[in-house]
Amino acid sequence: MLAELLYLQKIVVQAGRVYVVTTSAPGDALAHRVLAEVAAERGAVAVGTWLTVLGQDSYEQVAERLERNGRVRAQVSRRRLVMAQTRYVPTDVNEAGWPAARLSLALRQRRRLAAQDEALAALMWATGLDRYVLDGAPAHAYTQLRALVSHHLWPPMAELAQHTHAAVGKAVAAHRS
Repeated sequence: MLAELLYLQKIVVQAGRVYVVTTSAPGDALAHRVLAEVAAERGAVAVGTWLTVLGQDSYEQVAERLERNGRVRAQVSRRRLVMAQTRYVPTDVNEAGWPAARLSLALRQRRRLAAQDEALAALMWATGLDRYVLDGAPAHAYTQLRALVSHHLWPPMAELAQHTHAAVGKAVAAHRS
């Protein structure tokens, strides 16, 4: 959600902190809510703090947005002695899989990525999803991804990706202990 606001030029990430650039409302209700929440904090707040705060309900918030836009549908499973669980199933599996396929193909073929795909690739790396998207890919695909994140990414997005990577690492470590 922060990356979305970053590319909408509503915030900037610099020196480990999130700064609001403008409070003009984005078109999307979720982006508007997140921007309002960030702007309500007077002054800059650490990226890690926002990742923690927004991560608490981001799954549900993004799922609701995708459902509202007709991209997924809720599927509730009820098993005996187990609470009902809700999964969100794509309404079009080809559309849902296209971003991962596009990134995988571009990195495997050493193609240059568009700016938004660079951001998506950086978040893929930061969250560890690159292991799945690039499964079976030649080593140069991983090398290209690491080079993108380390040297070629728009600096505010690179910083956000690094902080996200660290937050994921902390969450995994906390879960294991």
